[in-house]
Amino acid sequence: MFSSDQIADVQGFNKVYLYLCKRIDSAILDAGYSLTEKDVLLEISKTERCTANILTQQLHIDRSYMSRMIAKFEKKGLIEKSLSKTDSRVRYIRLTELGRREFNRLSDIQSAQIRNIFQKLSDEDQQTVLDAMVMIRNKLSDANDVITIRPFTQSDIEYVISRHKTLYYAERHLSDVFSAYVDRIVYEFVDKFNADTDCLNILECNGVPAGSIAVARVDDATAQLRFFMLEPEMRKRGYGNRLIDLALDFCREKGYKKVFLLTITAQVVARHVYETHGFYKVWSRDKYEWGEGVIEERWDLDLQIPGI
Repeated sequence: MFSSDQIADVQGFNKVYLYLCKRIDSAILDAGYSLTEKDVLLEISKTERCTANILTQQLHIDRSYMSRMIAKFEKKGLIEKSLSKTDSRVRYIRLTELGRREFNRLSDIQSAQIRNIFQKLSDEDQQTVLDAMVMIRNKLSDANDVITIRPFTQSDIEYVISRHKTLYYAERHLSDVFSAYVDRIVYEFVDKFNADTDCLNILECNGVPAGSIAVARVDDATAQLRFFMLEPEMRKRGYGNRLIDLALDFCREKGYKKVFLLTITAQVVARHVYETHGFYKVWSRDKYEWGEGVIEERWDLDLQIPGI
């Protein structure tokens, strides 16, 4: 049981935290959007088959308010609607190219505000505060979140594509060439998918997709690890290791002798995860078409089959 003094400490932390959040969020308000509108654009960016009902349920927003936001976005050319091919009552909502650029702009503005706040601290204090924030997030989330890992369904495909595009832009500023590459390789994987040789697992947090990983057959002895991604709030919680462990178990079960993956040098945390699982870097090459200074790498793992 918390004492009165401990509760006062939590309240004091909350006051400072909310003040910093207001500073971060003010950058979005100055750009002409409410924080709710930014959240709605984020949810729309995650899938090509979003609906107003899904947005209302996931974000707990009043239906009339949601309708006004959708109308505003449509008038500004940020979204477009299309009828479902299977249910004429359903209208899908997706970001237009203008909408995606605007969402990326808002992400950049918010990131710059966060950097400005942290730059007032020394490098050592920045790391101390960041570590404390991650610890608080993880402890409270682990105590309350419901986590599952499941095979993909068709409705997950747009999520995998959209979040790879959105996150790689927000965190690495990869180009439109990379976005087109993601479209192509994900649809190729789905078109050729064979449950006997391939897998695509989705990490869910509280019923909402929060990460992915896939195994794709190259030949009878070789598989490729693909589409490894975690939402920011799921990182440093052990779920990346769990996804990779499941994928490698699948590879061993199917008798693959080698697994490889492609990544970029900037993915420092992911590269560390690969290294701890026994992957080693084979080559690297410049990938200028994806962005300035981008270096692509191949990492291999020689699998040890139990009992052999």
